[in-house]
Amino acid sequence: MNKYKYLLLTIFLSFILLPMIAYAECTNEEIEHFKEVEDEYKVTYEFNMDTKDYTVTSYAPFPDEFDYILYIGEDTKYDAITPSEYKFYNVAPGTYNVEITGMTETCNRTFKIEKLILPEYNNYSSDPLCEGIEEFVLCQPTYGKIITYEEFVDRVNVYKKTKANKEQEKKENESIKPILNYIENNLFQIIIIIVFAIALIITIIFTVKSIRKSRRLE
Repeated sequence: MNKYKYLLLTIFLSFILLPMIAYAECTNEEIEHFKEVEDEYKVTYEFNMDTKDYTVTSYAPFPDEFDYILYIGEDTKYDAITPSEYKFYNVAPGTYNVEITGMTETCNRTFKIEKLILPEYNNYSSDPLCEGIEEFVLCQPTYGKIITYEEFVDRVNVYKKTKANKEQEKKENESIKPILNYIENNLFQIIIIIVFAIALIITIIFTVKSIRKSRRLE
């Protein structure tokens, strides 16, 4: 009977202590340290035009203290570029959970949970209207909002017109720029010439008036 009593007591204590073992609360120093380095933790992605999927890169500057957990599929291939940087290949478009978790014996709590949104391929990006304006947001392969083709055409035409106007203004400014540069570099001489010209004009005016006055007196 005592044997079963000890067994039941052991099981009972195990249920009580298990959450404490599985979840280690972080110290104030670790929490403050994470706040200091939080902005250095980054997840970026790059769209692959050939395969229409993504390469995802995670950077965790202190992986022994806080590291990323990415839920992007168990079969996803990845490489450890450095202990702090991992690359995940051929990640399909979709929304994924990204966590930053403590990795020490005294700290294994989840500090941050974010959504990683990888947009579907934008078919409009291959439209002939995008030729020459590949930088336009609607012509980006990863533009994620749904719009009608009519709206796409209208916004592309507005963008092209605005771009043409800006390029024209740029050409006009470039043609004026040498003149402005000359004025800036020779400002002192130009001021002297202007002052001399004004003085000469004033002198001529007074001289003419003086001649006319003297003629009247005669």
